[in-house]
Amino acid sequence: MKKAFLSHEGLVFTAMFTLIFTVTSLIMIDYRGLQSRVAGMDPFTILTLGAILAYLYKNSKFSFSRRKILFLIVWGLYVLSAFASMLIAGHFVWTEAVVWLMLTVMLLYRMPVALFMYMTAGAIISLPSLLLAETTLNESGATLVMVFAAGLIFMPKTNRAMLWYVLPTLALLVVITTSRTAMALYLLVTVTQFAYINMYRTDRRQRKNFLMTAGAVILVPLLMFSRQMYSYFTMGGISLQGIDLNQLTNGRSDPWQTVVSGSRWFGQGHDYVDFTHLLHVHNIIFDTLGRYGILTAVLFIDLLSLTVLISVIAVKNFNITLFFIAFILTGMFEYNYLFMFVYFSPVILFFTLIGLMMDDNKGVNHYCENI
Repeated sequence: MKKAFLSHEGLVFTAMFTLIFTVTSLIMIDYRGLQSRVAGMDPFTILTLGAILAYLYKNSKFSFSRRKILFLIVWGLYVLSAFASMLIAGHFVWTEAVVWLMLTVMLLYRMPVALFMYMTAGAIISLPSLLLAETTLNESGATLVMVFAAGLIFMPKTNRAMLWYVLPTLALLVVITTSRTAMALYLLVTVTQFAYINMYRTDRRQRKNFLMTAGAVILVPLLMFSRQMYSYFTMGGISLQGIDLNQLTNGRSDPWQTVVSGSRWFGQGHDYVDFTHLLHVHNIIFDTLGRYGILTAVLFIDLLSLTVLISVIAVKNFNITLFFIAFILTGMFEYNYLFMFVYFSPVILFFTLIGLMMDDNKGVNHYCENI
């Protein structure tokens, strides 16, 4: 890892991705009104994908494994369905089309592990820029959690390394966001990673010590702050009178129901719901359903399911699977296509990691086993 980063290529590409992710993070948090000066994030996405394709053209070649062919078939149907929806509903956006085409070409290449390492390092180094936000943002929290999960792929599987990684990122998370989704997922990912380190292929003594320590660390805060935590995560949505889904989901439930009730085969375009109270529906599946329609939404669910299944059955890398699950769970409450590339680095990492695991090679597993 050190040798790769200290090479001329490693330094250049890590610095480049750090710069791109820092700039896009500053736009995401609207630092000094930057959002009013840019039309959207698509140009940055196209620029980043262009850099990735240039690297792949020089250092890689097309490859077609069985799992990649299966994935590309589903991916192709999904992209064609989205294109058909944009044409039928009269909301064709050429920059979106360019992004999908560039992603398709990227997925044809064999993805080098080194490139994903440079991108992950750049994303991690860019995280302090989130501190420049004038207020706490859900976007900042979601970005940090996904970059944190990506970093775990290359993190040494030891408790000491985890503590050095968790403590500063947790401190940063608490400062930049009050998002329930980000907090819950960060805790879930962290606890799951510690459990994997201490419970998988370890001796009985280590497992016992971990369970005792984890029990104390989890139970003590729960007992001391149970009322505050319950209020924080439920937001008054659960009471003796019943469950108020709209209150529990912080205003998300009503737009979700509107999208489902008004769903069509080829969607309703970009303005598929009244966004007076919410900037977007905070759900990648419902947004796909409203924007692109039932057919595209079904293919999108198939695509996500296939991605997780391949990571579990074929790749068998715990942290890759954990990243994809965290991405999907975050997408259930935060992401959507309207702002898909505002959450810039996580989405770029998501597609790059898909490309990385689609070939019949053990690059990531071999690297992780020898950290």
